[in-house]
Amino acid sequence: MKIRDKLKRNAGSAASLAEVARALGQARYKVRSEIREGRTSVLGRKRILGIFGSDIVHLGLLVVIAGGILSGLTGTRTDLSLREGETLAVPGAGFEIRLDKFSTELYPDGNVKDWKSALTVLESGRPVAEKTIEVNHPLQHRGYRFYQSSYGWNWDNPSLTVEVRKKSDPAYLKTLKLRVGERAALDDPAGTVVGVARFIPDFVLGEGNAPETRSLQPNNPAALVEGFTGAEKVFSGWIFANFPDMDQMHKTQESDWALKLKSYEAGQFSVVEATRDKGVPLIWLGCILLMAGLGLAFYWPTWEVRAVLEDVQNKTDVTLGGLASKNREAFQAEFEAVAASLRSSK
Repeated sequence: MKIRDKLKRNAGSAASLAEVARALGQARYKVRSEIREGRTSVLGRKRILGIFGSDIVHLGLLVVIAGGILSGLTGTRTDLSLREGETLAVPGAGFEIRLDKFSTELYPDGNVKDWKSALTVLESGRPVAEKTIEVNHPLQHRGYRFYQSSYGWNWDNPSLTVEVRKKSDPAYLKTLKLRVGERAALDDPAGTVVGVARFIPDFVLGEGNAPETRSLQPNNPAALVEGFTGAEKVFSGWIFANFPDMDQMHKTQESDWALKLKSYEAGQFSVVEATRDKGVPLIWLGCILLMAGLGLAFYWPTWEVRAVLEDVQNKTDVTLGGLASKNREAFQAEFEAVAASLRSSK
């Protein structure tokens, strides 16, 4: 041992053993001794739990791995798309969730700040739990967690605002509120009506120049409008909210009408991720063990003092040795204090 000392006591080994045990006991060491072949060996230890620090670390790692395996074998994840007021059964759970309200919070610059979904858990039609979830703040019920995952718009039947003007009369303006499939009459002696046949939130020409949507985000909203006089279609074409001057009308006869897509509104839906992961408690337990083991290993190291007592002509030679893996300066000061106590008690 690098930390060591040697002293001689004017007493027998029995008295010297008692004095060594006293000095170590005052320093809060756990002491045990053994006599063999005329020599007495003494072992003093403190902070004994530090010995098991590395063992607890390895146990924690094994528990984390076991939790990961259990998660992989039994964990489930399901995305549930809900509109306000809609109720859906959670697969395999035996209960339902209802979306009471969905809201999107924005920063002043228009970027998304937060999504919030007010959820109600229903069992046999009765509400048993309620919570407004948002990112990193899930709802927990019977081993399931419900996270705010995403959101979107219901583009199946949006409300569109179409502005109608007359080329021959710049002062004329009529605003129509239409949904897909609806028609409205124009101020036209011929009885012209206009309707919306289709809406695409992110217009792009796909294979074969067929119109399709590139995404569900309203990046390039477009509406297919049609005009009829009686049963005859007199014009049809796409109008674009982002490009109001783009004229894609196909006309069977001269028309005095100019249409623009001014705005569009659609109900939002919330995407809630329902997860069940039986391995999570094991993973948390493993993490706790791991941190506890590291704490013991680094901040509560075991200190050990050994002594060998030998009778020599009615006196006792005492050889001391000390061992500490951490905080060696503090241990050496304590070791020297124990040795000084033994010297002073001769």
